[in-house]
Amino acid sequence: MTARSFILYSIITAILVVAAIVAVSSRPASTMIARDRALIFPGVDAKLNDVASFEIKSADRSYTIKRKADGWGIAELNGYSADFNKVKTVLVELAQLKFLEAKTSDPTRFERLGLRDVDVKGALSRAITVRDKDGKELASGLIGKRNEDLFGSGRGGTYMRVGDKKQAWLVEGIVSTGNGPSDWVNKKIVDIKRPRIKRLVIQAPGGGLTVVSRPLAKQKDFRLADLPAGKRQRGQWETNDMAKALDKVELIDLKRAEEIPMPKNRLYKATIQTFEGLLIHSEAVKAGKKKFWARFSASVDAAATIDAKKVKDAADAFNARHIGYVYEVDEKTGKKLTCDHVNLLEGAGLKACA
Repeated sequence: MTARSFILYSIITAILVVAAIVAVSSRPASTMIARDRALIFPGVDAKLNDVASFEIKSADRSYTIKRKADGWGIAELNGYSADFNKVKTVLVELAQLKFLEAKTSDPTRFERLGLRDVDVKGALSRAITVRDKDGKELASGLIGKRNEDLFGSGRGGTYMRVGDKKQAWLVEGIVSTGNGPSDWVNKKIVDIKRPRIKRLVIQAPGGGLTVVSRPLAKQKDFRLADLPAGKRQRGQWETNDMAKALDKVELIDLKRAEEIPMPKNRLYKATIQTFEGLLIHSEAVKAGKKKFWARFSASVDAAATIDAKKVKDAADAFNARHIGYVYEVDEKTGKKLTCDHVNLLEGAGLKACA
């Protein structure tokens, strides 16, 4: 090796060593979590059975999950049933939160932590207040941004302000407050499979009818009624697909029926009849290019039913849950429930219902 080669080799080696030192020094340090951290809400874990309600507020909505005789419900939605498992999960999550690291108490820096007060327009925080049956506050705080895997897989952390204090904290644990009432309920509204469907009738605001039917359950294809002379269906599969209008329908949002206007000049009325004699009725409106709201009820076709009591019980249970409420449904369902006859004919283009 020449002197020049040796010098060049030494320089390259030095550069690699320096690079390695920089790489190691810039590597994130492992997060060390002390074992004796204090609970944020000490004693709440022993009082979970005493919880009577908890209120959640955001910049655009507030609602209260409240205990009722047969479970839990959303107070502002006339007691619409809340999922007990979701309620239990949030209460346990709150009880297990632990302090980890104090952060800023400067309000000008709250935005980056998602901890601005909920009365500030555009705030991303969620305020939660838990009370017992006497109205005594058991826990309260402002929930901000979170990192699901801050301390490793399955161990999340959250930025939080406790009570009405300005001090922000990074805490161990997460609280699943959701984005609104729809995240606290059973999202499935109705699920009537295609094999059960006998007939679907949709009345448009102007009075026009769209009728899709088949006489026998063993008949594969549905027939679109009132084909104009010289016109054909857009496609047999699309006519058949209309019978899936109530297949696995889930809500996106829900409100009291009176909260969403449904003017007659925009209202589509549909009736879906099953072979066992159950009738599901919907009233739906388009609220935007891809936004649809619908309300539902059920009745019995006495002339068609075989087991009248069973069908009536099903209709009564359906009405007990759904009457008085209106649901935002997805575009796939909304397009079917607001389908105009012409949109099942050839040439419908982007206006097709299926």
